[in-house]
Amino acid sequence: MNAEPLFQTRAAFKIVGVERYTDKGIPAIQEAWEEFTKRNHEIVNAIKPGVFGIEDYSRDFDMNTGGFPKYYYIAGYEVSGLKNIPAGMVGKEIPAANYAVFRYNGAISGIHDFFGYIYQNWMPNSGYSMDPKLSLDFEHYSEPNMNMNDVHLEIWVPIVKE
Repeated sequence: MNAEPLFQTRAAFKIVGVERYTDKGIPAIQEAWEEFTKRNHEIVNAIKPGVFGIEDYSRDFDMNTGGFPKYYYIAGYEVSGLKNIPAGMVGKEIPAANYAVFRYNGAISGIHDFFGYIYQNWMPNSGYSMDPKLSLDFEHYSEPNMNMNDVHLEIWVPIVKE
């Protein structure tokens, strides 16, 4: 696999959505998306179109070598403010940063391997490292209704020059 990123700067933004801890692996992420799909109409200040999947490594992160990494995942919308967060949902502010932006097209089941490519192949050879101030990355889906065998998304990884 060979995918070269675009480099972009993004201003700070806010997310509201459904959060799950990935101690159950991919089913936890699916659960977050299922609940978000049922309840996203409750987010009154959403900026549409598009949805986000935030991988938050800032707390309780466990690489879980040989298994699925454990972290908090948020399926959500970008919002204009963090007031009026629906019960059972969370809000998070993402600071401004420089990003390596990777495009992924294919089956949703291949995203985990694509993240592996980014962190195990591309990053060690790129001259960049993950921005330690953010401890997250995110997926941006421009269309919220996805064909699971043909998704189109961007993976945004905050970076700093080594």
